[in-house]
Amino acid sequence: MNDTEIKQLVGQNIKKYRRKNNFTQFKLGELADINQRQIALIESGKSFPSLTTLIKFSNVFNCKISDFFDMEYTAPEQDLKESLKREIDKADYNDCKRLYAVIKSFMSI
Repeated sequence: MNDTEIKQLVGQNIKKYRRKNNFTQFKLGELADINQRQIALIESGKSFPSLTTLIKFSNVFNCKISDFFDMEYTAPEQDLKESLKREIDKADYNDCKRLYAVIKSFMSI
């Protein structure tokens, strides 16, 4: 799964939660303190939400951040782990710290 596909998946999941809660993009923006245009870009997969924005959405929807990344990943376990290792090797120190925080939050769920 590449970056574009992940952005689209996360955007679709956020849109799914928004519709499930009967919120317009404008209403979600008010609740999460984000402008409607940014929500439209996220839902369309043209922009990726920051960790802060994901936290705001999870608070509004009363869900876990990991729920926005819910996907059907069917690669074998070893292939998935190797792919994750390659992505981590590309990351700089600050990205590694953010990844660690996200992974840690997933593992404690």
